[in-house]
Order: sequence, then C-alpha cells, then structure tokens
Amino acid sequence: MTLSPPTIALLGTLDTASRGQLKRRDDMGVLLELGAPPERATALDDLAFRAKFLTRAFGIMQRIGREGNGYDRLESEFAASMDVARSNVRTLLRGAPDTVRDPFTASYLSMTPAGLSDLMALLGDLTWYKNWLLDTRKGHA
Repeated sequence: MTLSPPTIALLGTLDTASRGQLKRRDDMGVLLELGAPPERATALDDLAFRAKFLTRAFGIMQRIGREGNGYDRLESEFAASMDVARSNVRTLLRGAPDTVRDPFTASYLSMTPAGLSDLMALLGDLTWYKNWLLDTRKGHA
C-alpha cells in the first residue's frame, strides 16, 4: 500500500520519538493511512487509546502472574478491550485491497499465540501514536 506524504511524515516523527524502536513500523503506517479518512478516524483513535491500556495491562499481568492480586479482573478487562481493538482493526481494514487486508488479518487477527504476539507488538507501536496525539492536542488546547 502506498502511503501518503502526511502519513510518511508522521511515521518519521513517531520513529524519532521512539528512538527507532518501532517494531511494526510499516504496518502501523498502513493503519495510519487507513484511519486518515474521517469515517475511520474514530476507529484509529480508539485503537490507539486501547493500545496504551492493553500494553500496560499485559505487562502487569505478566509481572504479577495468574496468582497475583487482581489478575482475574485485569484479565477480564484485557480480553474485553482486546475484542474491541480487533474490531477496530477490522473496521480500518474495510475497503483495503486484499493484498493488504489478507496478510494483516493473518498476522494480527488470528487467535493464536503468534497472532497475539504480533498484535501486541503493533499495539506497542500504536502507543507512540497515542502519546503523539496527546502531545499535539495539549499544544492546541
């Protein structure tokens, strides 16, 4: 998928902010491009919001383990939020060419350990986008 100049510029900004640590840079570019039209911008913004929660919750769950205090509740919130995040990805992929949608679906929406791992890496990258949104909105408030 060819990315627009604004998406390429934003990816550069995010890559700089992350100090080159984006793990799924190209795929994040696809999501940013697909989320640019107003009818899909809400799905992208919600996905970025959930990305921040999901990456933090996942880290906490790994740290405290299944026996940890509050794990069950956090796991339930994580699962519900992950369902919405996957739905947001599907919304963003609507109308994308098959050459984009099919590999994206196979990598990030499969209900496998590898699919979860790939999706968590992409969500980690999207937290940089969420931080950028917060920073730019503060500057305009």
